[in-house]
Amino acid sequence: MQTPTTLSRPLAQRVAGLHDPRAPAATAPALPASVIEAAASALDRGETHYTDRPGIPEFRAWVADHLRERYNVMVDPAEVTITCGSTEARFVCMTLLAAPGGSVLCPGDRSPIRGAAHLVGASIVDSVQDDISLLYITPDDYRETSIELLRRAEETDWWIVYDLSFAKTNPPFHPAQNPKLASRVVTINSLSVSLAGWRLGWMAGSEMALRLRAGKQAITICTTAVSQWAGLEWARTQL
Repeated sequence: MQTPTTLSRPLAQRVAGLHDPRAPAATAPALPASVIEAAASALDRGETHYTDRPGIPEFRAWVADHLRERYNVMVDPAEVTITCGSTEARFVCMTLLAAPGGSVLCPGDRSPIRGAAHLVGASIVDSVQDDISLLYITPDDYRETSIELLRRAEETDWWIVYDLSFAKTNPPFHPAQNPKLASRVVTINSLSVSLAGWRLGWMAGSEMALRLRAGKQAITICTTAVSQWAGLEWARTQL
């Protein structure tokens, strides 16, 4: 399809400049029987309506417990919002935390945030500049580089997004372990690898947790109830 040469609305103009999205995985792992049963049970209970807007309480509690047990990071379940995968979580964070016309500091793979940054009018850079409002890092980024940037973040007002989704490594390190940074760290993760197509992710923590939730709610009402109940069963039994 040919892109229109004249687009009157600013958002349409930005959308026209997007790169091709990442292709979905060709295959997905088989679902455990208990996950299928959890989805079927949710349907049998009539879980086809809107959930609590930030997500079902049981799943939000699991996310908070997982962050505490895995990383010793304390997040209240009220600071957790279930999202339609990590793509939505990244877009919400970019929309509310990245300054339009400013820069997002990304020392590693920028492809997960390229589209969202483009839509909000932010530039992605790999070195420290004066107009940075957001630091985006993942477990796969070179550890010493991330630690040095986090030291710089102690002296700035940068927001920090720590994206665990699609990470190839899983160290016990987490930037919110630093009490000087914890209030500015948003953790993103998803079950998109294990539950491909179920569109299930989350964002957790920071002083902006409630505003991030409101931003998500402006995009979608809630993540599918059946996906949440199936994802909760997967998380409880597989992680």
